[in-house]
Amino acid sequence: MAGRIRRAELDEVDRTLVAALRRDGRASNVELAKQVGVSEKTVRARIARLVDEHGLTVTVELDDPRRRSRMVYLLETEPGQRLPVAQSLAARPDVTRVHLVTGSADVLVAASFPDDAEALRFQERILAAHHGVRAARACHLIGEVGGPDRSGALPGPVLDTERLAALMIAPRPHGFDELAELICDAVTAGLGADRALITTERPGARDRPAAPAKRRGISLRYLEALTARIRDGRIEGVIKRVWDTRQHVVLANARVDPLMAAARDLVLAEGYVTLLTLPMLYGSSLVATVSMYYDRQMTLSDEYLGTAQTVIDQFAVAMARALGLAPPAPVPAAL
Repeated sequence: MAGRIRRAELDEVDRTLVAALRRDGRASNVELAKQVGVSEKTVRARIARLVDEHGLTVTVELDDPRRRSRMVYLLETEPGQRLPVAQSLAARPDVTRVHLVTGSADVLVAASFPDDAEALRFQERILAAHHGVRAARACHLIGEVGGPDRSGALPGPVLDTERLAALMIAPRPHGFDELAELICDAVTAGLGADRALITTERPGARDRPAAPAKRRGISLRYLEALTARIRDGRIEGVIKRVWDTRQHVVLANARVDPLMAAARDLVLAEGYVTLLTLPMLYGSSLVATVSMYYDRQMTLSDEYLGTAQTVIDQFAVAMARALGLAPPAPVPAAL
């Protein structure tokens, strides 16, 4: 029938990918690629096809710590048993804190359980029967007032140090395309980014031949629209700022950052959240920028930024040679 879309049958890779998404709908494409045993590029293509042809949707159920049963127990112990009781209970996985106290109790125990039933079982079967415990009084924690807010802590990218080490010692390709692929591997598989973009020219340049560039996971439509707005002066852009300052730029949330305000619609359509762009310097010359995109909001620590810059720096000489900005590598003398 005319206009009818023919849907491809699910194969073993599709089924394995769907199973992995059922286990963790928040997993990145890099994580899924490791589980399924295919490349990150294949994961992106398969997910896009499953969404388009089979209506794949992913829902996420978060474990809300506020629904757990959090308890504090005040224990009276037998003479000489305070420290042994405290040490024994501190080793239990459901116990979060143990304090030696004075006053009406000898030991304070804080613990967390999946529900109230588990909390009651802990009190009756563990505390009441514990050697050296004379009495236990329970307090149910129902809320917190003031103090530091730790609930909004964001995760950081997951580093694959073994993969990074292998990529760092791999021979450097002579051509730009092969070298750019290796850098994208380091960015996505090693540094935990979801997408990557390598540029070798300051954005917005007019009347110049197209400079080599490499994108992985970033659409051409997004790049063309963003470049047009940079040329029109509507937006400065992150990559342009890095070319001008030779300093890295981090946007914790590109969807609301003022630097991308004039391209918010493009960022939302592209689907990424956190953005890191690093300079690649050959001596005092900027030969390229490497942009790393994260589909979830990430915390990029100083340690992570230092590691990422160090990794990019390792490719600077090879990139300068690939672009004709540095002399070729010397040929080893024949024995």
